Amino acid sequence: MNIQRGDVSQSDVIAELIFASEPRLLSFLFGGEIQCKAYLHQACHQAHGQFSASYHWVASAKNNSIKGICAAWFSVMPIEFQQGTISSLRGLLTAQQIIHLVAYKESLDLCFAPPAPHQICIGHVSIEPSSRRIGIATALIAQVLHDAKENTKRELILDVETANTGAFQCYLKAGFDEIKQTRFEATQQIFSRMRLLI
Repeated sequence: MNIQRGDVSQSDVIAELIFASEPRLLSFLFGGEIQCKAYLHQACHQAHGQFSASYHWVASAKNNSIKGICAAWFSVMPIEFQQGTISSLRGLLTAQQIIHLVAYKESLDLCFAPPAPHQICIGHVSIEPSSRRIGIATALIAQVLHDAKENTKRELILDVETANTGAFQCYLKAGFDEIKQTRFEATQQIFSRMRLLI
């Protein structure tokens, strides 16, 4: 298994895996499944930003087929990342979609607190269905752990829906502990904040 940074040429597959990482929440935030997937496919092709292919770690097989992805965020991201995120939202979403996102920003911030300076936050973890339970998520987490140590971070954090028992158990097995649960009222989902001490 090869793990490397994503490339724009992989954007279509990465966008589908991002959507699969949390389809219910993402569909709600971006106005439905069709609108969400359309946005993710375009945003993934951007050079920078939260959904850019280049900001994701990609696990691929010897034949270069993508088997899984994840992203990792610091408390302060590069200015290009911030500008790319804003640019993709402004340029690719309708005014109605932006108004909807802004209306739920406070709720999202309460549910998904950003990482502190000593933490890295893992997100968009998604494994291709036929490749689950063979260690791909573990390999992606190991890559983020390597980044965390290189950047003198002390904790990895992530949020996972409690109903996603397979993912929850995977993170427990990897050494994460649950530190709190938060409910996102708009979708009636409960998310666990998990932490791994380095």
